[in-house]
Amino acid sequence: MNKPPFLTRLFLTITQHPKLVVGLGMAFLLIAFSAIPKLVQDIRSDAFLSSDNPALLYRTKLKKQFGLSDPVIVAIRNTSAHGIYTPETLHLIQELTDQLSALPNIDYARTVSLATEKNISSTDGDINIQGFLDPLPATQAEADIIRSAVDDFPLYRGTLVAADHSISLIIVELIDELQQESSFREVMAIVNAVSHGPSSEIHVAGEGALAGSLGSYIEQDAIRLNPLAWLIISLTIYLAFRSWHAVTMSNVIILASVIITLSAMAASNVPFFMITSALPVILIGISVADAIHIYSHYFDVTARNPSESREARVVQTMLEMWRPVTLTTLTTMAGFMGLYFAADMPPFKFFGLFAALGVFVAWLYSMTLLPASIMLVAPGDNRQSVTAGTRWSSQLFSRIASGMGLITLRHPHSILVCFTISCVAGAYSAAKLTVDENPINIFHSDEPLFIADHLINEHMAGSNALDVVIETPHKEGLFSPEVLTKIEQLQVYAATLPRVGGSTSIVDYLKQMNRALTTGTADNYKLPDDKETVAQYFLVYSAMSDPTDFEEEIDYNYQSANLRIFLNSGYY
Repeated sequence: MNKPPFLTRLFLTITQHPKLVVGLGMAFLLIAFSAIPKLVQDIRSDAFLSSDNPALLYRTKLKKQFGLSDPVIVAIRNTSAHGIYTPETLHLIQELTDQLSALPNIDYARTVSLATEKNISSTDGDINIQGFLDPLPATQAEADIIRSAVDDFPLYRGTLVAADHSISLIIVELIDELQQESSFREVMAIVNAVSHGPSSEIHVAGEGALAGSLGSYIEQDAIRLNPLAWLIISLTIYLAFRSWHAVTMSNVIILASVIITLSAMAASNVPFFMITSALPVILIGISVADAIHIYSHYFDVTARNPSESREARVVQTMLEMWRPVTLTTLTTMAGFMGLYFAADMPPFKFFGLFAALGVFVAWLYSMTLLPASIMLVAPGDNRQSVTAGTRWSSQLFSRIASGMGLITLRHPHSILVCFTISCVAGAYSAAKLTVDENPINIFHSDEPLFIADHLINEHMAGSNALDVVIETPHKEGLFSPEVLTKIEQLQVYAATLPRVGGSTSIVDYLKQMNRALTTGTADNYKLPDDKETVAQYFLVYSAMSDPTDFEEEIDYNYQSANLRIFLNSGYY
């Protein structure tokens, strides 16, 4: 006697051992679920570049060299006549600076505010280097002295304090950018808890805040969107089959597809990117398709052969459906794998790879767990109610399809003309497409982060930064007046560009030191003329203050300088 074909034997084995198949499938699902907590979220803009991308490699070098990271910006606004220059507001700046700097993921040495920055001035020809808020003012007259000192230091106008004195910034940088979300929550907890007067406002913005808030946004959207997608799918399946078994098992397949895919990401140390947040919803819609095809055919087989055993009907269904279900699965996987092989950015590559894995898992569970579950629990073998329900919908869709077919037969030329016009219009519109994005526009216009960003960009130099590194071939190359003059000229040129609100570099400090060590007047707010004088200025400053004050502007060997350009818009 000839053995039955392989597939027949396979499906017979599944139907004869349904408890074992269901048990193994559910056990593997539970094991996979235990790995999901290890999944790490990475929604940084850097994540969209491959690890060997030259821009990312240089950015990483820049961060190590100058200790830079995406900042969280806290803006203190005072709408009174004195602006932020009141004893109460200046005390608030000091208090917030101290509390924010004490957070575990905040780099204390990189915190910038009026409470951390130092004034460079002169008295009787001697240079003075002293913190602006050292000591803190007790009276309005003392606060006015601080205002005059800040106004007399051009570097801080627009970058640290608004020109109209209404806003002052506290800029904190994160040690570990992967902890942006938790750090943002800690910053917001401090900001919300601190007390301030009725004329003061506190706003939080910056690239670090945007990324941290975006993590919360993604979680909130997932909490709303995934259950909604699940509900719509479940309702659709119930209306189609009038079977709770079909609803239940379809959802088990959805869970298997999503959970096993996410656990595979965790096991592979692939982070959960911003684009990956759409993966569960997509898998919910795709993974249920195989089950719908199998259930639909099983119910048709049952309606045609109600006297046959359940095992025979299940095997017949699987033998007749495995090929079309497998082919549709392979074509879907091929589409996602095409994204994996064609994309350059890691989030899109991994999105394609793990979406393909999710589709495969849905196929595997539909081929094994689904027929086994039908053997354990009959999914409504009495098809009278289902047939009555599906007959009406089938007739409705048949009438719609027939009507569309008649229109096509009667007006083929008109349809072709309309199709051609649509293609031409679409191509023309696509040619006008502008590839650009402002990340802040992800948020609603009434969101505090959106309001804060626009407030800072309106009154300050900008909440976004572009870092330009100037490298010299030799140590102490930055002592050269020619090099410093070129940096200054670059700053002047940058100021003429659209969306640029200002810039800072070591040049600004040197010009202030030259002013303080010469006449003290605005006429001498300029670079020194010779290399020896530049070297002397650095020596004098390091002797009277912390030599690490310039770590974000120059390297240890005075060979590289960082020019930070502030942008009042986040468009690329």
